[in-house]
Amino acid sequence: MPRSGEIGEQIYDQVEKLVADGMNRTEAFAKISADSGRRAGTVAANYYRVARKRAGGSLRPRAKRGRPARRTAAAASSSTTARRGRARTRAASGDIDSLANALVRDVQALANAIKAQADEVADMRKKLDGLKKLLD
Repeated sequence: MPRSGEIGEQIYDQVEKLVADGMNRTEAFAKISADSGRRAGTVAANYYRVARKRAGGSLRPRAKRGRPARRTAAAASSSTTARRGRARTRAASGDIDSLANALVRDVQALANAIKAQADEVADMRKKLDGLKKLLD
């Protein structure tokens, strides 16, 4: 059984090796998770714990904890409106033509499927009517 702290170091070394071989960290965490039977989140937590230790503290500053500053209703409303405006701009700047084309293709495929189903139902009704005549 490994001594306390060794597993994190081993995971860190394994992740670094996989990343050097061309894998990204998320893929490396998933691979090590599958190989070791640990959860990917546990592997990632071990990796980042060792990475912080080696960096001499934190990899990036964490948000300060404590009571958040109170905002006025007007400030909250204006920031919400600004976020909505940015979201609309990003959505509007997307490739609308390709989205419209994909929507048209999907609607046409749906219409064709409904027509095919209606034809199949009509054929089944004819067969059923034929069977009813035979039974009468």
